[in-house]
Amino acid sequence: MDSVDRIILERLKTNCRIGLQVLATKTKVSANEVKKRIDLLLNTGVIQNFTTLLSPQMTNEEQVITILDFETTPDEKSVLKILNDNSAVWKVHRSLEDKYVVVGIYFDHEELTNLTLLYRSLEGIREVEMHSRFLRYWGGKVDLTENHKQTLRCLLVDARMSVADIAKQTGLPSNVVNETINEMRESEAVLFTTNTSDYKMGSKTEVLAKIQWNVGITNHEQVLKWLQDEFPSAYIREFVSVTEPTLFFKFTVNHVQEVEFVMQKAHDSGLISIIESLILFPGTIFPDPRQRRLSELLTETGFSGENQSDHSFR
Repeated sequence: MDSVDRIILERLKTNCRIGLQVLATKTKVSANEVKKRIDLLLNTGVIQNFTTLLSPQMTNEEQVITILDFETTPDEKSVLKILNDNSAVWKVHRSLEDKYVVVGIYFDHEELTNLTLLYRSLEGIREVEMHSRFLRYWGGKVDLTENHKQTLRCLLVDARMSVADIAKQTGLPSNVVNETINEMRESEAVLFTTNTSDYKMGSKTEVLAKIQWNVGITNHEQVLKWLQDEFPSAYIREFVSVTEPTLFFKFTVNHVQEVEFVMQKAHDSGLISIIESLILFPGTIFPDPRQRRLSELLTETGFSGENQSDHSFR
């Protein structure tokens, strides 16, 4: 991947409905070249699909990161099979340290309770470390009208469905469809985005660092700025707790030996009191719980469907 691919990915992550010509202008290559690159990103698995998501404000979404530590090394296939039975589980990584990192998304206390009980019931489990309630960086809210719902029914199946096709399927005028999509996006009630694979973006190793910052000396904003400034090419994303001075920092390294250098440099910054790392193997991704929630909401109005996207970019 080169800088053009990265710009394309960044723009699609923000709005996967963006036009080819707009992307061509941003990247300074032809629209045909943009399409070829996106098709290649799809075919190689860098882009897994295009997706439509309701904002956390619309669904009361909360993410939870769990670190599972077992007495003895469990059978990975058995663990994944059990975790897949819970619809709140989204991503699972085994670490080099023989722990499991599980990212889940829940929408009410009952789902969180069921997830906790599942983890604690795993055979041979020694410790379950759960962190939830992270800062949200986007999200607005609108009252969904029938026009919103009809449009979302189409976009749930294909996040890039054309306005003309949505109008044909719903019977709504094209200008109404266009206004409805724009309202949902501009209000940040709905995000049209991509699911991507970090591991397909290069032959690098992904690391999850758990960081506790020095309260009274600094805050999460200063810590994040320092991390982003010091490791700009390695930075993937972060999860910042709203209940404790803790954040999770995901980054990549070319070699495992580099992890210790990053850990030591972070500790020496004076901003961080405790930092622990887990070196992750490529993970398993289950159906996105946010898609499930959107489908449930639309089912209540008489529609059920799954988000799909073929490997082509129109």
